[in-house]
Amino acid sequence: MKSYHLEVAVEARLESSEDFESIFETLADALADCDGVMNADLAADTPSHVLTFEMDVAGGREAEALERGLVAVRTALHAAGGSTAEWEKHFRMLRQTVEVPSDEQAKLIQA
Repeated sequence: MKSYHLEVAVEARLESSEDFESIFETLADALADCDGVMNADLAADTPSHVLTFEMDVAGGREAEALERGLVAVRTALHAAGGSTAEWEKHFRMLRQTVEVPSDEQAKLIQA
């Protein structure tokens, strides 16, 4: 199974920057707790309310790794209050990137 590096950007549709900052810790903790996710990191751009989730995920193919990564992002978003049936009103997916790490990077990820 290969390891893939994923980056997922999400826009938080919140009323204020204070609301945005208050969910950051919840999101970061929830992402770190997700099974199958390694080297999880979360970055935030407060003025634009964009959250960038980064992680390494194992998968047989890119599509499988992306699916696992998106499940982890959704799990974190649910933990931060995006768990209603209409979660898209609160968060909007912007982009997803999947990269196959070099052999040297893959060894570090698996270590």
